[in-house]
Amino acid sequence: MIFALYMVILLYGQMVSTNVASEKSSRAMELLVTSAKPTNMMFGKVLASCIAGFSQLVLVFGSAILFYNINKANLTNPIISSIFNIPIDLFIYMIIFFVLGFLIYAFMFGAIGSTVSKLEDINTSVMPITYLFVIAFLVVVFSMSSGSIDNTAMLICSYIPFTSPMAMFTRIAMSTVAWYEIAISIAVLIGSTIGIGILSAKIYRVGVLLYGMKPKLGEVLKTVFKKS
Repeated sequence: MIFALYMVILLYGQMVSTNVASEKSSRAMELLVTSAKPTNMMFGKVLASCIAGFSQLVLVFGSAILFYNINKANLTNPIISSIFNIPIDLFIYMIIFFVLGFLIYAFMFGAIGSTVSKLEDINTSVMPITYLFVIAFLVVVFSMSSGSIDNTAMLICSYIPFTSPMAMFTRIAMSTVAWYEIAISIAVLIGSTIGIGILSAKIYRVGVLLYGMKPKLGEVLKTVFKKS
């Protein structure tokens, strides 16, 4: 599940920024902003990508569960059985952390993509976000491989919105976590997603109309707060 979350969030998150930069570099954005608000366009791209990513997860896991049940009598391996006997509440937590984790990263990818004028610059621009997500993934993987899920790094990452979708989900799946810890983690993640979504929408609204040299993030934020 962790690998699935990692691949889907990274793949579709980068797709959001690439689509935005592509529309901007081809000047299609100038036509689109005349018929729709930039904020609505960004939220539309993010939600569409989220639905696509979630559909892919459902298709992959749904197919695996279906064929497992068809061939259940012939599969006596205890490891395989343990994989498909996952409690329903774990799937619910996976959906919650997937949706919130995807949104928070997709908003950032969309905001960064709006500040890029050339498509070839997109990989360099989104690299800090990608590194942040990869670091979160590595912390989780190393913790699982070491057998110490409740180490200090995981405890801290469980409450940081950029790392909690994977860190807290892993602790829930492989350890015993108090209900209030889960509630705090989800509440922080929801609040951060809303805040980053609002800020990203403002950056998007300014960034889609900026052409020429790639603006610095500080300049974009200064323009955003000045217009606010």
